[in-house]
Amino acid sequence: MSENKPLIISLAVVGLVVIGYLGYLFTASEPEKPVVTQPLAIKPEPVVEEPIVEIPVVPEPEVIESFEPIPEPEPPKPTFVLPLLDDSDQLLRDGAVSLTRNEGIHAWLAPNELVRKIVVFVDNVANGSIARQPVSVLAPRGSFSATPVSEKLYVLDDATYNRYNQVTTVLVSLDTRRAVEFYVLLRPLFQEAYDELGYSNVKFDDAIFKAIGRLLETPLMTEPVRLVRPVVMYEFEDKRLEALSSVQKQMIRMGPTNTRAIQEKLSQVALELRSVLEQ
Repeated sequence: MSENKPLIISLAVVGLVVIGYLGYLFTASEPEKPVVTQPLAIKPEPVVEEPIVEIPVVPEPEVIESFEPIPEPEPPKPTFVLPLLDDSDQLLRDGAVSLTRNEGIHAWLAPNELVRKIVVFVDNVANGSIARQPVSVLAPRGSFSATPVSEKLYVLDDATYNRYNQVTTVLVSLDTRRAVEFYVLLRPLFQEAYDELGYSNVKFDDAIFKAIGRLLETPLMTEPVRLVRPVVMYEFEDKRLEALSSVQKQMIRMGPTNTRAIQEKLSQVALELRSVLEQ
C-alpha cells in the first residue's frame, strides 16, 4: 500500500476542495439566521499532522551506448590480373587468335617475348627504321624481283608485291575495336617493355601514334615504280622516294594495293585507339 500513498493523498485533497466548494454553494442559498451574541465555544479539533512521505527517487537507467565497429568495405577485387611481362606470351597468343578467323595469325604468334618484340618493332617504325629480327617470322617468301627496261633502269614486278599479300590479309582481318580493347588491357605490359628501352618518361601510346603517322605519310604509288642499281642494291630512281625513311620505302615495295589496305586499317586503329584513350 505504501506505493499508492501519493495517489491517495492527491485524491483526498481534490475531494476536500470539491466538498468545500459545494458547501459554499449550499450555505450561500440558505436564509439568514439570527445573530447570536453569545460566542459559541468551539472546541478546536486536534491537528493531525500528515506524515511526510518521502517519494523515493528512482534513478533513470543508465543508457550505455554500445557501438559496434562498422567493418570497412573490402576493396573491389580486380576482375583481371595481368601476368608478369616475362610470362605474358600465352595471354597475348590467346587474345590475338580471338581477333581474327585467319589462320595466318598463328605464324605471327610463334616467337617468344611477343610484347617486347612488338615494342621494339613499333619503336623502330616510329623512328623511320625497320627492326627485322623481331618480325623475321613475317618475312615474305620468295625473292625481290625487278624487270629491266634498259641497261640501268628497272621496274618493280607485281610478283614482288604479291609476296606481302598474306601479311596484309592477316592485318586487315583483325577486328579493329577488339584489337584496341585488347591492347588497352595489356597496356601496362607494353609500357613496361617500352620503359626497358630507356623511355621511362614517354608513353608507348605516343610511339604507336607516331609509327602510324609515319606509315600514313607514305606516298601511294599507282604508277610503275622505277629503280636503278648503281652498285649492288636497288634504289628508287625518284630522289624524293629514295629520301624517304626505310620503313616508308618498304611500304612502297609492298605495292599500291597492299599499301592502301594497310593505311586504311591503320587509320581505323588510330581513330579507335584515340577514342578509347580519351574516354
